Amino acid sequence: DTPGAQLSFAPKIMSTSPTSPTSNKTKEIFQRWDVHGTGVITRKRLTELLTAVAGKSVTEEEIERCIAEADKNKNGIIEYNEFIEWLQQPMGTVRMGSQGLEYFDLEACVRPLYDVYDQDGDGLVSMEEFIGCQTILQNSLGLKSKVSLEEQFKKEFGKEGTTSVPLLEDDAKRVFVQVDQDKSRSITFKEFLEWQREQLVAAKTPSKELEELLPALARQLKRVFKFEEEEEMNACDSRVLQRIVDNLAKFCVEIWSEKEGEKQKAKPMLALTGKARHYTNRWSEPPVGLNTKKLKAKYLATESCVVAGKIHENIDLDLMVIPELLEGEDESPRNRVWLAQIIQKVTMKDGKVRSDDPVYYEFVSLSWNKTVDAVVKFHKSYDAMPPELRMFSLLKAECDFSSRLNWPQLQRVFNRCKSHGIVTAAQHTEYNQ
Repeated sequence: DTPGAQLSFAPKIMSTSPTSPTSNKTKEIFQRWDVHGTGVITRKRLTELLTAVAGKSVTEEEIERCIAEADKNKNGIIEYNEFIEWLQQPMGTVRMGSQGLEYFDLEACVRPLYDVYDQDGDGLVSMEEFIGCQTILQNSLGLKSKVSLEEQFKKEFGKEGTTSVPLLEDDAKRVFVQVDQDKSRSITFKEFLEWQREQLVAAKTPSKELEELLPALARQLKRVFKFEEEEEMNACDSRVLQRIVDNLAKFCVEIWSEKEGEKQKAKPMLALTGKARHYTNRWSEPPVGLNTKKLKAKYLATESCVVAGKIHENIDLDLMVIPELLEGEDESPRNRVWLAQIIQKVTMKDGKVRSDDPVYYEFVSLSWNKTVDAVVKFHKSYDAMPPELRMFSLLKAECDFSSRLNWPQLQRVFNRCKSHGIVTAAQHTEYNQ
């Protein structure tokens, strides 16, 4: 083994809390990598451990970061109590999960958000793009349900409160200059990542939550830009946009507010806004007569304006069918309304993919109908569904609510899941392997 930082496994510390299941599991993991039984894990073994947990080769930078995270007393070795504390850090690269060690890939979590900031897709975030996104997030805290969070808090609790989201409190242009470390007048992904890492470490938001919260925030922000492209908005569109703004406010507070210490100001505000990850919509058996073939046929007959074979190579109908969110204990699943969203994706002959605006339907009286309220009901119900049920909904729609899928169908569903932000490209690759 090569010299360097070591994980010191002192016997006297091993004997503490002998009845703790977590402590026992930590000891087992430690001993597994202490291959020589010397009571330490060298830098080389640490590298092997990280590679095994991450499922990929780790860089020297990642190794150094892990050592810095764990070696709190800066004595060049990582002692066993430091090892335990490292696994419990909210933003630690490695954490203890129910099945053992888990690797937290912050880069994968932040990437969807960076891609939204990079509005023109050139791989860099300009000052204009950065200010645009920051302004939307800043405004969401004041536009939530048309009443600021501070005003809601004062009315609810009879005293002053503050959102305390440091990342959004400063002027967007000033923040851009700080994040643009190389002064190139654009922000690279690496610069964006380090900025987010600094903010998230200060916020102490658990990594397990960030794996869902950051991609979810990116999806909501992307939907705002979609609305900005619309020339006109009706009352229904306005209600959907307000719901998106509400979600943005919740995600911002939950992701970047300070969770611990004397500087914490947002804890009462979190109680007011609620946990953004609380999913309340559940699956139930669909009604008799519900199928997707008739829905697709209706869409192609009434909504699609593509002329077959003229300018395109392929048409894909990205279809999701979900049950409406039940609100109230007296609601019966038998009376649930089922909702559908169809996005037509046309692959042109030059290889570009055109995604049409979503169309929404309700399944009423044994038939699919396009209604004014369907879009609001769909997004309210979708936002209340956990990610695994969102994927399940796509699977069921693809097989027309049967129980069989062939491999090409499954790949289509995975591609749709990636476009919806439900799974990552890495998860898709891992499944195929």
